[in-house]
Amino acid sequence: MLQAIAELGYRPNAVARSLRRQRTSILGLIIPDIINPYFAQVAQGIEAAAFERNFTVVFCHTNYNLHQELTYIDHLFVERAAGIVWIPATSDPTPAQKLMQYGIPTVVVDREIEKISFPSVMADNFRGGYMATEYLISLGHERIGCIVRPVKLSHSQDRLQGYLAALKAHELPVDERLIASGGYRLENGYQAMQKLLDVHPSPTAVFTYNDIMAIGAMRALKEKGIVVPQDFSVVGFDDIPEAAYSCPALTTIRQEKYEMGAQSVALLQRLINGEKFDVCLLYTSPSPRDS
Repeated sequence: MLQAIAELGYRPNAVARSLRRQRTSILGLIIPDIINPYFAQVAQGIEAAAFERNFTVVFCHTNYNLHQELTYIDHLFVERAAGIVWIPATSDPTPAQKLMQYGIPTVVVDREIEKISFPSVMADNFRGGYMATEYLISLGHERIGCIVRPVKLSHSQDRLQGYLAALKAHELPVDERLIASGGYRLENGYQAMQKLLDVHPSPTAVFTYNDIMAIGAMRALKEKGIVVPQDFSVVGFDDIPEAAYSCPALTTIRQEKYEMGAQSVALLQRLINGEKFDVCLLYTSPSPRDS
């Protein structure tokens, strides 16, 4: 029998087996941005951990588009995905509601979904924002700008709240004009920094939502003849590989991106196996990386 199987090149039909147990060995990865290296490193951790557990990862890129996100959720449901690792594209509650309706085991990375108890794996974004701002204060800066995303995603708001808390702790005034919102890419950091430089008196330092925006901000500073770090200090968030190779190297808050991805799959495996969680937030601790 075994010899005949080998000669015929027989392979077990994974789809047929999944029909009997009503799910496949597919894990969906819903991710908002393939351009940002941060998400690529998270995805590496997810793929490696999934492979170790005999899952196949189906990559779903939403490009921060709500319609694409909802379409992918529908597709993964139809395909009987065993589970989903989800990095939400927007703060719209509809995708979370649909996932709850479908009953697909889901773990969220880098976000916390308000009023819906999905297990989540994320950095301590409040602490990271606080650390970044306190570092700039330690350099003697008193007028510190902050570039954030305009959407009300939890991690963006937590970083902003960390920035505000650090100013308050050191008895520095909050100037709303020094808080600029942008998108999430190079050009958004560039444009937000241009706005901050038009404020009078202008800031002497800035904390940005992510490294990509920080690198864009540094470009705007260079065009104005402002030298980093001699004339102006910049701190990013994520510690993507490009941060060390920008000119000058970017000071940033490190996230354990690969580990966050791997932890999300380990948590998802427990959900698929039937474990129940009321609320489960796994925090990884950010740390500063000086240039």
